[in-house]
Amino acid sequence: DRGRPNALRKWFFRLPVPLYRGPVGKMMSKRCVMMLTTIGRTSGLPRTSGVSFMPVGDSYIVFAGWGIQSDWYKNLLANPDVTVQIGGKRFKATARLVDDPARRKDLMLQMRNRSGECGPPDPVRSFLKSAGLFDYEGELEMAVEQADQLPVVEITPISGAPSPG
Repeated sequence: DRGRPNALRKWFFRLPVPLYRGPVGKMMSKRCVMMLTTIGRTSGLPRTSGVSFMPVGDSYIVFAGWGIQSDWYKNLLANPDVTVQIGGKRFKATARLVDDPARRKDLMLQMRNRSGECGPPDPVRSFLKSAGLFDYEGELEMAVEQADQLPVVEITPISGAPSPG
């Protein structure tokens, strides 16, 4: 358990939300970052977070790297109806937990194997790691090692919405 992120990391992880527009949003979507809007479990208001995703079949897989501490994760447990934005496409979807530990681990291995095309580009990864902000490869390895504990969520577009396939 690595606890909650400090103030600098919180700021860093929230940065994609205001930047996810136009060409920057398109670039981020190509690096497997989506905007996930949940309904606040206490406030009832929309809450948007940038999360890493992986298309699988007709769904998208997202990983709760901060585990059950992630606010977006707690929100979708309370209400699984979400809105997703990938690049310029926005659609309604339903989220559900992947309960099977073997499937969670398999999905995390798939994500690790795709890591070269997802997440920050290599020069940015090096900078983030040396600045102590984020170790992308280390995070992936930790996720694989803790696959039986970390939440994995499958997001399925509601009929008529774009799907990865």
